[in-house]
Amino acid sequence: MDKKITVKFPILNKSLKVDEGMKVSEACALAGYPLNLVCGGKGTCKKCAVEINESGHLKKILSCREVVYDDMEIMLKEEEQKAQILTSSTLDEIHFNPSIKSIYLNRDDLRTELGQNDWDVLNNKLGGNVDYPTLDIFQKMSFLYHNNEGINVILDKEKIIDILPAPPKSKIYGIAFDLGTTSVVGYLYDLEENMLIGIDSTLNKQTELGGDVISRIDQVISDHKKLLHFQNLAINSLNQIIEDICTKHEVDPDDIYYVSICGNSTMQHLFLGLYPEHLGKAPFTSTTHGAVKAQGKDFGLKTNPRGIVSFLPLLGGFVGADTTAVLLSLPNDGKNRLVIDLGTNGEIAVGKNMSYHVSSTACGPALEGAGIKHGMRGTKGAIEKVSINQGKLSYQVIENLKPKGICGSGVIDLIAVLFSEGVINRRGAFVPVDKIKNDDLAKRMTVIDDQRAFIIAFEDESSIGEDIYFSQKDIRQVQLAKGAIYTGCVMLIEEYGIKGKDLSEIIIAGAFGNYIDIEKAQSIGMLPWFEGVDVSSIGNAAGTGSQMYLLSEEKQHECDLIAGDAVFVELANNRSFATQYMKNTYFKDLRS
Repeated sequence: MDKKITVKFPILNKSLKVDEGMKVSEACALAGYPLNLVCGGKGTCKKCAVEINESGHLKKILSCREVVYDDMEIMLKEEEQKAQILTSSTLDEIHFNPSIKSIYLNRDDLRTELGQNDWDVLNNKLGGNVDYPTLDIFQKMSFLYHNNEGINVILDKEKIIDILPAPPKSKIYGIAFDLGTTSVVGYLYDLEENMLIGIDSTLNKQTELGGDVISRIDQVISDHKKLLHFQNLAINSLNQIIEDICTKHEVDPDDIYYVSICGNSTMQHLFLGLYPEHLGKAPFTSTTHGAVKAQGKDFGLKTNPRGIVSFLPLLGGFVGADTTAVLLSLPNDGKNRLVIDLGTNGEIAVGKNMSYHVSSTACGPALEGAGIKHGMRGTKGAIEKVSINQGKLSYQVIENLKPKGICGSGVIDLIAVLFSEGVINRRGAFVPVDKIKNDDLAKRMTVIDDQRAFIIAFEDESSIGEDIYFSQKDIRQVQLAKGAIYTGCVMLIEEYGIKGKDLSEIIIAGAFGNYIDIEKAQSIGMLPWFEGVDVSSIGNAAGTGSQMYLLSEEKQHECDLIAGDAVFVELANNRSFATQYMKNTYFKDLRS
């Protein structure tokens, strides 16, 4: 048996018994606070740094590399781990018709005459087109069918999934999930009253092992046992939401009979326990693109064990069910749209109604902190807005605290300011200090580790005891991301066979897209601009689509049509991709 030692979290007023030899990051995750291991635990990104108390002195360590010791004091702060998670969605009126239904039949409805059998009577009362039940349903039916109070039959379309004793159940519930790489959002519904009961969110616990999908795939390839671990972390994330939201709203989790889940292709594989190696390398194939149905008991979800769990269909490559859900949320009005889902990964779609060309591009990691010296998630203490106010640099910090880093929306603002003020040129290089006309910006120029850099917040302004800066290397990372996004958009429009001016609108979906300043993103050439074509953000449209799938049998059918008609385009196979991509890494104000 492994030796157990004690690890303490004084600020959280918590202590744990953990295995000797465990990493600090693993102990933090066991305490309920998974850290952001962007690099997959290689010690290169330094985003998982925490402080420990050694004999009254605070020492900063990398939690992914340091091993715990007995009575270690980890000075973790709860509020520092809470990210801005986008839960808002726009759910327009839909025809409420969930595939899950509860039908009450009284004793008089269930009279079985001499020589008949109970199943034929029940099937006739249910309309005569119900699927032949499984053995476990027959076993349960044999005990309950002749109950003096009657029975409740729980159906998913034509399939009986449960039989319950009467009197009638008061409620049946469903929950829709958006399972993101970084965060998870859940929407709990009363499926008899078409009523949203509550919304809850949490960080995806898989972040404790890797911040992006590629690092997670690589870990599973290196150690196949990690697949089960990643699956359990995803399930635990969903279960945390189920438990919290049901406790808050006094709902019995056993009354949840339907779970709809959307997520990218990697999340689908890791949640379902599908080996993801071939998803992560050319030709980027999935085990299945279709919607996958199972039961709660197959995953250990804290819902009714007989309840249905549906993972929405994928569209191809790294374009997953989250994009399917986004497209499901859009109106079928015959208008051409460019849809850009900006999250940890970037998915793009061009089309109308239920017919789209789709592709993906590696855009998110740099814009969410990976590869950026002082980059971080959109959490407490992150610089989220940057501007020029009365000739001086001004910034806004989440929760109005001293800054400790800069998140994606702040990065876009900063680059836009530096470019428009002439601090960087179109190639992304810092100009000589004597060429910078703004005195406040000029005095922020410095050299750090033989690289030119721009100080966003000076040491005395920050909460980390040092300057928060943006280096030439950081700018290059943004250029790679923004070049990929723009190139993907314009090339997919061309592949679809239309021009930019033929679009009715450009839609930005996803968490990151909700917080960025669209005009500033266009001013550096990250998002496309076409005269007369509006650009708008629609919030967590993936969450909206997942809810629609839960609430409407017709939307489930529509979702299958979208997946069946989608044309996946591997843009990298286009001969001109590399040339256009490099050209589009340059900064340019597309509106001018």
